[in-house]
Amino acid sequence: MKQGFRGIKLSGHKPVIGFGVCLGSVRIAEMVGRTRFDYAMVDMQHGHFDKYEATSAIRSLVRSGGPVPLGRVANNDSGSINNLLDAGAAGIIIPMVESREEAERAVRGVYYPPIGMRSKSSPAGVFYGDEYFDVINEQVQAVMMIETAEAAAKSGEILSVSGVTACLIGAGDLRFSMKRTGREADFEDAVETVIKAAKKNKIAMGISVSNPADIERWSNEGVDFFLLSHDMGLMNKALKEYQQLFLGSEG
Repeated sequence: MKQGFRGIKLSGHKPVIGFGVCLGSVRIAEMVGRTRFDYAMVDMQHGHFDKYEATSAIRSLVRSGGPVPLGRVANNDSGSINNLLDAGAAGIIIPMVESREEAERAVRGVYYPPIGMRSKSSPAGVFYGDEYFDVINEQVQAVMMIETAEAAAKSGEILSVSGVTACLIGAGDLRFSMKRTGREADFEDAVETVIKAAKKNKIAMGISVSNPADIERWSNEGVDFFLLSHDMGLMNKALKEYQQLFLGSEG
């Protein structure tokens, strides 16, 4: 049975919550496909996927009918973006966007003409059907990641680029760039700057979080969607807990 294209709205009446998949395992993607998360991010920035494995992971998520697959590229170039869109991703997350020019480059790669310059010879059309070409420009997500203090300061110009649909703050990298570890005032101010820019440009606003309290807190500040940890982090945490359970504390 042919699977029709299914997009995702990153803003709405409830927090939209996603999970990262980066260990390069299609089996893990299949397990994530059985969860109730809103989206799953197949990660080629910090992940262990090659093009073939990422395609298989994305398509297993599509077939699951569960979380909608988004893809994070390692580099802001048209080839990397096209690979994940051809695989069937419903949107692309671009890391470390630092300027208006970089956002414009991403938009050119994400969209078909007349908005962008993506090549139409797409395996996604074979996978989803010809109707894919009629809907993808209206439904695809082009998500710019803001991860440094400099990018936060320029978020107004970055997020004003036509075709940008969402912004995702990489909280860990933003704190790292600012040499901060928690909720220091200047970190909070940087996040608030980005939130205001997103709302001004009427795009969805997201942030990475590590606990449910952060979701409640940032939702009240106007954040629409959230990125949780990933399979590697979850496995690492579970291994430490398992070790403690069976081996106890180190003597």
